[in-house]
Amino acid sequence: MTQQHPIYNAPQFHPNNVVVPLPDDETLSPETVKLLSLGAPIHIGRMLAGAEDLFPSLLALIKAIFTAEGIDPRLREIIILRTAYLTDCAYEWEANVVFARNVGLTEEQIAQLCSDKPVTALDSVSNLISRATDEITRTATLSDETLSQLLKQFGPAVTTKYIIAISWFNMLSRILLSTRVPRETDISVLESRTSPL
Repeated sequence: MTQQHPIYNAPQFHPNNVVVPLPDDETLSPETVKLLSLGAPIHIGRMLAGAEDLFPSLLALIKAIFTAEGIDPRLREIIILRTAYLTDCAYEWEANVVFARNVGLTEEQIAQLCSDKPVTALDSVSNLISRATDEITRTATLSDETLSQLLKQFGPAVTTKYIIAISWFNMLSRILLSTRVPRETDISVLESRTSPL
């Protein structure tokens, strides 16, 4: 049975009868199957592989986001978990709560991300990243105040990278929810990882 964070009880996906089926190897090109085998054997990878010619570019973007210079893995996981919570994306939450623990987030810090109110109990930089995630997720943009603080904290290049990361994880939530990717039945394949790569 899939384990959930005790305070996060979103449904598997919004109740719909129609799903995009996960492609099996027989329906994918040999090149796509080879690329798929390079990452963690998880459902989202297989769903993205179903996009065939888009798959290599999606993998390149994912790799870039998880390996970008200047991006703190802890802040990246805060972005992912906060996005997952705000979009009710249980799949994104479950996979990344494992990564979050592996990069050093505590259970108490993870629990702070499960709130409809702004995150204010973390350190100042984590609170700032949470606020930026909230704003982009809820309004599709940043306030001048938040953007100014990001630029002051990180400079233009890294600020842009964080904005891209927040935007990607918003897109990922929407892909997961819209295709109805089923939750993993065994997340133990992620236990030693800090990313899906």
